[in-house]
Amino acid sequence: MEYEKVYVETIVRFACEGGMRPLAIVWEDGRRYEIDRVKFAERAPSRAPSVMPLRYTCLIGGTERHLYYEEEDRRWFVERKRR
Repeated sequence: MEYEKVYVETIVRFACEGGMRPLAIVWEDGRRYEIDRVKFAERAPSRAPSVMPLRYTCLIGGTERHLYYEEEDRRWFVERKRR
């Protein structure tokens, strides 16, 4: 199965000590999804082609999802099965 990147608007909190935490994402159609909790933040590959992004393992609506941050482009994406 192939995956593609879906770039999403992401609301992020930047801590004065450094670091960032995503708070919500806005999907392509404008729907906003609050991130209940960030479980992990680590460098990990995505299933969609990308240079090694930061992967945030998040709980969104009680479901575990991965949100990726590409530092080079400063963009956030989620994976979607290619249609």
